[in-house]
Amino acid sequence: DGASWRLGHWLNGRAGLSSLAEIVTHICARAGVEDVDASNLLGAVGGYIVDAPLDARSALEPLMAAYDFAAVEREGALVFFHRHEIEPAAIALEALSAESIGEAYATRADGADAPVEARVRFIDGERDYLIGTASARRLDRAEGGVASIDAPLVLDVGSAEDLAQRVLSDRRAANEMLQIGLGPAHLALEPGDAIVLGDGADTYEIVRIEDAEHRRLELRRARASLPARVNGGKPGAPTPPTLAPTPAFAVLDLPLLPGAEDDERPLAAIFASPWRGAHHLYAGASLTRRASVAQPAIMGELVWTLWPGPVDRWDEGNVVRVTLYGGALASAEASAVLDGANIFAIGAGDGEWEVVQARSCVLVAPNTYELRGFLRGQLGSAHAMRAPHPVGARIVKLDARLARCDVGSHEWGEALGFLAPPFGLIASDERAASEMLTLPRAAARPWAPAHLRARRVASGDVEMSWTRCARAGGDAWGAGEPPLGAVAESYRLHILDGAIVKRSVTVGAPAYTYSSTDQTVDFGAPPGLLRLRVSQVAENGGEGLNKELTITL
Repeated sequence: DGASWRLGHWLNGRAGLSSLAEIVTHICARAGVEDVDASNLLGAVGGYIVDAPLDARSALEPLMAAYDFAAVEREGALVFFHRHEIEPAAIALEALSAESIGEAYATRADGADAPVEARVRFIDGERDYLIGTASARRLDRAEGGVASIDAPLVLDVGSAEDLAQRVLSDRRAANEMLQIGLGPAHLALEPGDAIVLGDGADTYEIVRIEDAEHRRLELRRARASLPARVNGGKPGAPTPPTLAPTPAFAVLDLPLLPGAEDDERPLAAIFASPWRGAHHLYAGASLTRRASVAQPAIMGELVWTLWPGPVDRWDEGNVVRVTLYGGALASAEASAVLDGANIFAIGAGDGEWEVVQARSCVLVAPNTYELRGFLRGQLGSAHAMRAPHPVGARIVKLDARLARCDVGSHEWGEALGFLAPPFGLIASDERAASEMLTLPRAAARPWAPAHLRARRVASGDVEMSWTRCARAGGDAWGAGEPPLGAVAESYRLHILDGAIVKRSVTVGAPAYTYSSTDQTVDFGAPPGLLRLRVSQVAENGGEGLNKELTITL
């Protein structure tokens, strides 16, 4: 409805306004002046602040400038009226005293002393009541000073610009003063009245009157006066806060990503709204910068639990809803998902992340999407699948919005504090988001072997076998084995009885024969049930992710 919000049938555009006459009367009453006539004043005031001890005149002056009204004393009462309502009185040149005709312009000041610019500071009702500034300036090359006024009024920009223009016009017009003498025929004239001399087009305002042998009038040139245009603020969205918000962040220690197999550093995801520029991530005792994120990540939280599902095939049973902090998602064809589209990481709460993909991403509510058609445990992350991922678990889309985070070789596996301050602030700012993390160096960790099997042969021995899973380059369908990704192939096999490790062996091939003699040594007799755990040995000698199997022989 546009302007109807303020001036038409909408009540909420006017309910918070006060009439100009009420405010003027109230200020006078607080100064002890009760005999006041402000009935001629028109206009509504959206807000006016008196935040310091002032006399009544100082408190009224910003209102008088903004709403273009004046005050005079008439018959013992203080009368307020708008300047444009004054009908100037015509004074014939013959009515002037003889001595005043020759020196009518004797008090005209130097034009170089008049201001060439007026600046107004005001309260901007359209920008969440922040301090705004408007100015008016002559377009010629005249030189002069600047007239400034602080108007503690709630104005819009247009009204503030009009006020600046009136202030400039007033100050320049007031540069011309003159004195005239009149006879007793003009006793009705009072200070504040406007007159026109002879056939001239210029209007003068009476500033002072001295009654002696002749009435001597001190006049000031008046600018052309028009009704003041002072509006309340227009409806609109509030302006962004002046301070940047505290961001949300996540450090994702993930397996090697396709296309970035030579970079083992974790990923940093940061989100803030509004996003004011690149955010930095700091860590360590010396709070060194570890990452610079140029774009807000697409991240959020689960609002439905996500239960375990099948690995290496489509999970058509699970459906989950997520709420994003910002950004948008889109569905993808199955072929695109198989080619790497719509890939997400879901936090398991202990520094581990399950990597998943989703075919269907449907917006069901503001910033809320329903995801289905999953590929679970991608990139060897099946171990991070929880039963279930709870409501509130962090979900991050893996895309180019994330940045690599630098981690020292001595910091892997150690508790490391991360800080993400608001944009433009230092790392130690009290509003910085913080988290203590222990990063397992997932990119250098061998994946869990697959297809673990065991069978008892006729001799009583148990033959075990498994298949190595390559961290990189394992998707090729050609002949030969995928890259080993290590100096030597080595596996560690644990044979357990419940939680007790009965035997641990290290082998150089994905197979082991558990002899009947060793079974008798470990269990007293060949067991009918075996629990196995196997993992590939990393280059540093540590064990990678493991695969477990409990089998009845």
